[in-house]
Amino acid sequence: MPLIGRSPAMQELYRLLARLVETDLTVLVSGPSGTGKELVARTLHDCGKRRHGPFVSTDMAAIPRELAESELFGHEKGAFTGATSRSVGKFEQAEGGTLFLDEIGDMPMEVQTRFLRMLQQGEFTAVKGCRPIGADARIVVATNRNLRQLARQGLFREDLFYRLNIVPARLPPLRDRIEDIPDLVRHFLDMAADDGLPRKTISAEALWLLKSYSWPGNVRELENLVRRLTVLCAEGSIDAEAVRAEFDETRVGASRESDAPTNSFREAVERHLSRYFAAHEDGLPPNGLYDRVIKEIERPLIAMCLNATRGNQVRTAKLLGLNRNTLRKKICELQIPVVRGPR
Repeated sequence: MPLIGRSPAMQELYRLLARLVETDLTVLVSGPSGTGKELVARTLHDCGKRRHGPFVSTDMAAIPRELAESELFGHEKGAFTGATSRSVGKFEQAEGGTLFLDEIGDMPMEVQTRFLRMLQQGEFTAVKGCRPIGADARIVVATNRNLRQLARQGLFREDLFYRLNIVPARLPPLRDRIEDIPDLVRHFLDMAADDGLPRKTISAEALWLLKSYSWPGNVRELENLVRRLTVLCAEGSIDAEAVRAEFDETRVGASRESDAPTNSFREAVERHLSRYFAAHEDGLPPNGLYDRVIKEIERPLIAMCLNATRGNQVRTAKLLGLNRNTLRKKICELQIPVVRGPR
């Protein structure tokens, strides 16, 4: 398999994948960001019976909410303003192969309903379409969030979670497989050389330092560090001093960030909006952006407040600073489930 590592955690993952490659079972890959969830999906595809079909990957977090349904299921001509021709969705593009849906926890609730129906019936229709289309693709989904917790909060369909969780595959964080770091480093050094960067080796002391680090960014962080060291180190070997200097710089940067006044929610919104604008060729999304963004924030906010008050709408209205009738209207408009009683 193309995955790197011989640690017990990875050996367990290899045994699971070996049992899955020749099946079409839906697989839910979970794990922190940067652990290689898409690589697991590619392994299932490349080593399985659908290896000759297409591998289609899409990130649900990067798709604008109002375009998610069309992006996945396609649409017919005239389905909405600007739909001047028929468009083939991701499910149809992956026919005969594998469809990988990353960040499945960001799939809008209305799209979750259609997705569940497609998994149950084995077919779907395009937006504004009437002809059923057979769903002939293996589905692999991934998340770095707790879908079970989201389901309890009403932010993810519980029936869809159980349908996707047929075969869970969890990727361990890098700090839980530090014995794999030497193999990973050598692999990334070879990749850098194949990309035209100077071929480098690494000292034993430098590897020891790498194994002593906590790696909050996981394998992706390690790969980026190795490539940076390959470029910055003038010698043919990466020594401990070079690694130590990079770690010191990382700690200084983290200290500056913690000392500076930040607004993480604002920054998260800005990052999301940047992806949103970048998803359109001319950099301008459809008109009505303000209302769409507000609705995206409203639903999880109200759902979480309802969960915190155990479904008590009077307390939720006070918590939000809304009129009770306004809250009821929002719950109906946004189709938010209200679960009363103990959490």
